[in-house]
Amino acid sequence: MQTIGRLLLVEDEANIAKALIINLEKSGYHVEWQTRGDTALTALKNSVYDLVILDIMLPGIDGLEVLRSFRTAGGLTPVLMLTAKGDV
Repeated sequence: MQTIGRLLLVEDEANIAKALIINLEKSGYHVEWQTRGDTALTALKNSVYDLVILDIMLPGIDGLEVLRSFRTAGGLTPVLMLTAKGDV
């Protein structure tokens, strides 16, 4: 299958990440997986993605701070936030 987009998945729960990766790759996306906020921020500084799927609760730097830093640096890539929290 031809790749239709490059995604950065930032998720520290391996089972969730692996399920997402399998389904996204079956749909033709190339997925890079990071498990920590600080390494995700480095990846965002060094590469271009079509979409970022970002967990809120991460080791290193939480997802909200990753997004804040990314936007402050001028990053415009769409970001989909994931959370296991019960609150909005």
